[in-house]
This record gives sequence, structure tokens and C-alpha cells, in this order.
Amino acid sequence: MRICFFLVILTGSLGLASCKKDKSSKNEPVSAVVMITNPHDGDTIQGNFTLTGTIVGTANLHGYQITVTNTLNDSIIYQNEVHDHAANFTVNQAINHGFSNYTLLKLDLVAALDHDGNTTSKKVQFTVH
Repeated sequence: MRICFFLVILTGSLGLASCKKDKSSKNEPVSAVVMITNPHDGDTIQGNFTLTGTIVGTANLHGYQITVTNTLNDSIIYQNEVHDHAANFTVNQAINHGFSNYTLLKLDLVAALDHDGNTTSKKVQFTVH
């Protein structure tokens, strides 16, 4: 009887210890590295282009948002939001535009770290025509 009581106490103690470990890992802040591999800062691109990049998080992230803005008047020429729970994202998005004159654009790739509004981002400026 004492052996059974001891085993129940030991098993319960191990279960509580593992719960504490899980809770402490959830309290660690999530971070991510956002990389844009195309276009590069300062590029001049003729015609439409493809945005490529990666987002690598330390834990599950809550998606990302792509915004391409005309810097002349701050008008948004493209925007897309992906809400998905994953630690890593590969971004590969074709962007079409109708500019025939040289136009300076700003690309902003924002990773949502959590549902509380914490983010990290990468920006590049480039010219299209």
C-alpha cells in the first residue's frame, strides 16, 4: 500500500513539474527575423516583379502583411495579409503594377508576433517603370 501511495505522489510531482516548464516557455517573448530577398533596396525593376522573402520565428507567429506603397503620394498599390500560425513563412508573391514612368515604391513586410499587436518588419525602397 505504501509503495502505491509513493508512486502516486511521485507521478503527480512529475506532472506538476512538467506543467511549470510548459508555462515558463510560453512566457518567453517571441521574436522573428524578416528577410526580403527580392527586390533589393535601391533596385530598378522594369515591369512587374515578384516579392520573395522569409520570416523565421522563435515560436509560432500569427501571420504577416505585405504592403507596397507609392512613395510619391503614399497610395497603396498592393496589400495582402496572411493569418496563419507557423514559426516560419516563405513569401513568394507576384506584384503587378501599371507604372510606365520611373516610380519609387516602398515595400513593407511585417510579421505578426502575437495577437497583442507586437510586430517586426523589414522595408526596402526600389524603383519600377
